[in-house]
Amino acid sequence: MNRRNFVRNSAVGLAGLTILPNGMLFAKDKAVVKLGYIGVGLRGRNHINEGLLRDDVEIVAICDIRESSLKLCREQFVKAKKKLPKEFTGGPDAYKKLLELKDLDAVIISTPWEFHRDQAVDSMKAKKHVGCEVIAGLTVQDHWDIVNISEATGMQYMTLENVCYRRDVMAMLNMVRQGLFGELVHLEGGYQHDLREVLFNDGKHFYGHGVEFGPDKSIGEAQWRTQYNIDVDGDLYPTHGLGPLMNYADINRGNRLTNLVSFSSKARGLADYVNKQSPGHANSKINYKNGDITTTMINCANGETLTITHDTHLPRPYSI
Repeated sequence: MNRRNFVRNSAVGLAGLTILPNGMLFAKDKAVVKLGYIGVGLRGRNHINEGLLRDDVEIVAICDIRESSLKLCREQFVKAKKKLPKEFTGGPDAYKKLLELKDLDAVIISTPWEFHRDQAVDSMKAKKHVGCEVIAGLTVQDHWDIVNISEATGMQYMTLENVCYRRDVMAMLNMVRQGLFGELVHLEGGYQHDLREVLFNDGKHFYGHGVEFGPDKSIGEAQWRTQYNIDVDGDLYPTHGLGPLMNYADINRGNRLTNLVSFSSKARGLADYVNKQSPGHANSKINYKNGDITTTMINCANGETLTITHDTHLPRPYSI
């Protein structure tokens, strides 16, 4: 396949994708999809930015328990010269009031991981389609609950795995589906991203300052995500690597994952980072349970093998 045909075919595929959000999937009004956003922290506000750019999206409601996040979100609407949405706040269950809105087609969920399952299930029961940040849930049963409720209600659930839609990743998918690599035998991917400045900060700056974490001493993901690395050992964020590989290997399109084995290295990176930033700090003495590098090998029903890597505690360049 020459370069001209590849570019042309890629453009056709991407053009098809751009049709889908244009009110054709589930909008009651044929021209506009009406969205609510549960969680408007840093990640949620990124989604708000994208929604504000579109003429076929109306953001009718937002929900967050922090006034600081709501304030920053309001500023986005003012800057975009768009109508301010309805706000819901006051506690972890505030999103349930948002779900009572009748003029709402779907919700975007961008909250900490432990809330995803309940918020997604409640949204689908309220007849709202769901786009939810990864991960879908904390247990296998959480994931089955989401599948079962989606099927029972007829509401669509989409995992917002953004890496699957990167231009380079989609270009590779186009080449795979056109047979450029022949029959696939083994695939490798991962989430290799230095997150140390995400997991710690000073409560004032999102990145690059301080070595604190937790809801009272930090902001952003450091408020909640760091604790998982203290309590859990494993691949905490598999879909950046696994999502594209599943598409390439036709998982759930005639193929499936059958079994896996996973190993973690010792944990040194986070404590070392804290100690170098603030020698002797108490957070450098924590026993971080999650190994610095987790490697998982997976078998597929059609005979392929996959290897995915989770590597977020060490000073290395970003790579999937």
